[in-house]
Formats: sequence, structure tokens, C-alpha cells
Amino acid sequence: MRLKHTLQLFTILILSLALTACSSDSSSDKTKEENAEAVEKQTGGTLEVAYNSEPDTLDLMSNASSPTRDIAWHIFETLVALDKNFAVKPMIAEDYSVSDDQKDYIFSIRKNVNFHDGTTVAAEDVVASIERWRLVSSVGKTASQYIEEVKALDDLTVEITLNQVYNGFLADLAAPKTGLVIIPKEIAEEAGEKPLIPEQLIGTGPYKFEKWERGSEIVLTKFDDYSKREETDWGGLTGKKEANLDQINFKIVKDPQMKLNGLKTDLYDYAQAIPTDLYEVIETTPNTKAATYINGYSMLIPDKSEPPFNDLKVRQALQYALNKEEIAQSTYGNKEFYKMDGALFDPIQTELYTDKGTDSYLEYDKEKAKKLLEDSSYNNEPITIMYSNNNEWYKRISQMAEKQLEEVGFTVELEPYEWATYLEKWQDASNWDIVTIGYSTRFSPNELGFLVLDESSSGWYNSERWSKLMEQWGLAASSDERQQILAEMNQTVYDELPFIKIANETTLDIMSDEIQGYDSWIGPRFWNIRKK
Repeated sequence: MRLKHTLQLFTILILSLALTACSSDSSSDKTKEENAEAVEKQTGGTLEVAYNSEPDTLDLMSNASSPTRDIAWHIFETLVALDKNFAVKPMIAEDYSVSDDQKDYIFSIRKNVNFHDGTTVAAEDVVASIERWRLVSSVGKTASQYIEEVKALDDLTVEITLNQVYNGFLADLAAPKTGLVIIPKEIAEEAGEKPLIPEQLIGTGPYKFEKWERGSEIVLTKFDDYSKREETDWGGLTGKKEANLDQINFKIVKDPQMKLNGLKTDLYDYAQAIPTDLYEVIETTPNTKAATYINGYSMLIPDKSEPPFNDLKVRQALQYALNKEEIAQSTYGNKEFYKMDGALFDPIQTELYTDKGTDSYLEYDKEKAKKLLEDSSYNNEPITIMYSNNNEWYKRISQMAEKQLEEVGFTVELEPYEWATYLEKWQDASNWDIVTIGYSTRFSPNELGFLVLDESSSGWYNSERWSKLMEQWGLAASSDERQQILAEMNQTVYDELPFIKIANETTLDIMSDEIQGYDSWIGPRFWNIRKK
């Protein structure tokens, strides 16, 4: 009887445990369903972005401007890309290898990476994209000097053979600006050296180009067949990307107060490039939060192809006449948004940063500037400072520079233009003597467009010394070697004065607190985010 009673109790206990387990599983399943439903509710919708400047083009391969980059990197992707720590990782490539002699690079392409036109990426697309990159990209043109051959080994394998060791090659391939974006072979060959037109904006990114109403907005829509990577910890421009939004509308809005008011009234979800003197207002504005990120630095670039700034003494007078700390304080206001640093790269870019060679950065001596000007070829002709009136910082820097330069004997005229007109006029030396500009964060000396030789972007800089340093950079095999070269690069800038650096910038953007999962890195990126 005892045994029978014990068995009955044991049976009841097992049934009880089973029922509890079923109840627990049911509860767990219900919780998972509720969580999935909550996530689903957060997916979709339209993001309204108030963007400061309309890009000249969305051809990321040929144009290095931030407006092009910030929109186009949602559409296009590169063979390899920078992660959140600025290290090179695969993107469209599955993997890559480098030969022992460091001249042969083999890239395996991920299977079934979809283009927006329904085709998939093949080796021939990569080869054609590389050939176009060599023609139209400032970084690609530099890398091209070292490329001997590019060929497809099979449908998903590409081999690039160099003619000599070039240690900056992978960094060039991963460049976020004028980068090696992969586009269909037919488009690459058809476009050639011409900028991509809207019909040719076919990439592999999480969002695809939908339409462009000039002067008004650029619309991107979710790419349902996006081929995502799975690495969740890479960040930057690689790893897992998800298009959780249905649509992104980049609206061209130049007025800062209009952006702020638009965010308050839910007209916009995100607003880019807010003047930093509004930071305290933003901090006290309900349902609004700030987004900040390093954004290169501001500068004045003189035209060195003709008088007066083809004379080094006039450029030295320019350097000594400018009180950069005063200009930065007047321009940015809050010290959280600028740093006085004379180096070519930012301190957080540890492999690229050194402050050696920058001792002359903050030299300010009005009397020395006057004396240099008197001893130079300058004959009091008006110098034109050109800037884009879409950017409040450019305007303030130009106005402060005008005041300080006139104090030492320069005659100055300011010429503001809309962004597109400004870019167009920049190409012709007769339109300006000094350009006020900010260059966003760069990741290799090859990406420093303001130091590319004999181009309008650099004010027609011509320097045998800089050219030799670039050659040395390509061959440098160790971190110590690169640090020495970087120090000499800094020193060359202050000896030859191809441009005058003002200050490192931190950009201030604002967003609705309904945006979740946002990570600005070095600019606004809207994959992996949701709206409540």
C-alpha cells in the first residue's frame, strides 16, 4: 500500500511539474510574442531630416563633400570599410588576403549581395568599379599609381596586383569619402569620368534612391532585399545594418531657428548642423536631445596659383595676422565644440595623430604680419574671401578674418554664395583669393583633399616636399615610421602654408527623443535606428 501511495504522489508531482513547465513555456512564449510585437511597432515610418546643405551630387566615388557623404553612404557600400574604431574590415567583401611580398591582394566577394536594380554583385562589377574609382576619385588616383593590374579570378574573386609595396592601399579602399563604392558594371562603364546621374544611383546599401527635388528634398526608401552582414559589434560603416525605417526624407533647411522650431513641432525628427550657441536652448527643450561628433576642422585656403598668395611672404603675413583663438571663440562660442590643435588628424585617431611639427600653429604677431606684407609683392589689391552662406561657421570665420587681415594692411572683400554656386566658383581661380571651408574627418593623408597637388580643392598647391612625403607614407611599414612622417607632414604645412588651420570642430545635431539606437560616429547615419 505504501508503495502504491508513493507512486501516486510521485505521479501527481510529475504532472504538476509538467503543467508548471507548460505554463512557464506558455508565459515565456507570450512574453517573446509581446516583445516581438513591441519591436514590430517600432519598425517602419518616415524619418524627416532637416539637412543644412544640398549636395552637388550623390556620386560618393567622385565627390568628397559632407552633404554627398552623409546621404550617399545610405545608398552605396564599399569593398572594405572602416569600423567604429577606424580599423579596416570587410563590407561587400567576405574576406581578403595579402601575399607575403605585400603586392598581391585577393578579395572574396560575399554571395548574393543585391544591387538595388535586382542584380547581384559579381567580380566584374567590382573590377569595373575599381577602374572608375581610379579615374574619378582623388584617393583612387593616388592609389592608381601603385596598381599594376585588376582582374576577376572567378565570379566572386578579384585580384589586385600592385607594382610596388604600398602600405596605405587597404586604407584607401576603405576611404569614406571619394570611396570605392561598388556599382553595377554597366553603370560604371557608362558613367566613366562623369558624375552619376539620378538613374545611375544604384548601390547595395540598406536604403535606395527614390527621388530628388532640387532645392527641396532627397528621398530614400527601404531596400527590402538588402544583404546585411551579421557582425553587430563592428559599427562604423560595416557590420550589421538594418533598414528599420520605410523612408528617409532629407529636406534642405538652412535656417537654424526653423530647424529647432521644426523639431519642437514634430515637423522634423532630426536636424543637422545647429549653431553651437543654441546648445543651452537645446538642453532645455523638451523631447529633444543633442548628437555630437568630431567633424574635421575649419580652414582658410589661399589660391597659390597667382598673386598675391603665390608669394610665400604674403601667406606668412596671412598666418601671423590671424588670431585663431579669437576666431574660434567668436565662431563656435562653447568650448565643448572646438579644440585648438594644429595637427592634420584628430587626437582620437591614435595611429594618425602627432602634434610634433605644429609649434607655429598659434603664432600671432600683427607687427610681424605688417612687416612681411611690406616686404612682399602685395600691392594693396583687394583679396576676395569666398564662403558658403549655408554654413553659419563659414560666415563667422570669414567676417573675423576680414577684420583681422584689414588691421595689418590687407584690403578684403567678402563673397558669399549658395552651396552649389560656391562649389562651382571654387573651380576657377579668378573667382577667389581665399576660400573658407571645413573639411570633415579624414582617415589617411591620401584623403586630405586640401593638400592634393595642383587641384582647385587645395588652391593649386604644388610641393615637391609634400609629394616625397606621400611616397614615404605609402612605403612606411611601421607605426614609428608613420609617426615620423606625420610629424614632417605637419611641419611642411607650417613651412609652406598651403592652408591656414583654424580649429578642430565638433558638430552639433539635434533629434527627437523618439529616435532609438542612434550612433553618429562621424556623421548622421540612419540604419539600425527606430522611431517609437
